[in-house]
Amino acid sequence: MQNLLKPDYYVNSIYNINYQKLKDMGIKNIIFDIDNTLVKWKTPKINDKAKILLESLIDMGFNICILSNSSAKRVKNFTDNDKILYFSGIGIKPMKNKFYGALNVLKAKKEETCIVGDQIFTDILGGNRIGITTILVEPIDSNELITTMFIRKIEKKIKKKLNMNNDICS
Repeated sequence: MQNLLKPDYYVNSIYNINYQKLKDMGIKNIIFDIDNTLVKWKTPKINDKAKILLESLIDMGFNICILSNSSAKRVKNFTDNDKILYFSGIGIKPMKNKFYGALNVLKAKKEETCIVGDQIFTDILGGNRIGITTILVEPIDSNELITTMFIRKIEKKIKKKLNMNNDICS
């Protein structure tokens, strides 16, 4: 049985992923978490560096969807690019319906989709539960919810035990 907490790939940052390699693997759709994946926690809008990356991925032919446990208003207003889709429906990550909602918005097949996120117990667990490719990145910043800080201590122990694959790096 697959370890539901183990990502398919592990990299330092969204900027270290070899997106061409993802494309060569048949990935057409990328779901991104917001907080501490694309931007620092509580950042209300996408910053220029992340915006340029997402726009370049769209130019490469990827479909992009933002998926977050943040409020629907925040997720909707996070980016002003109408080519970047989002899902903020019922449930929280790692619930399957949250991830299936993103797939529906993208009109995507599971085998052509990946999730990129910074948390094992939300992004990776949820992605693995529905069978999409999972990419774990290091959190951008240590400033986050107190509950997340506690969970990070557990994640740190899990990361030490997992033999994580980083061959999706640039």
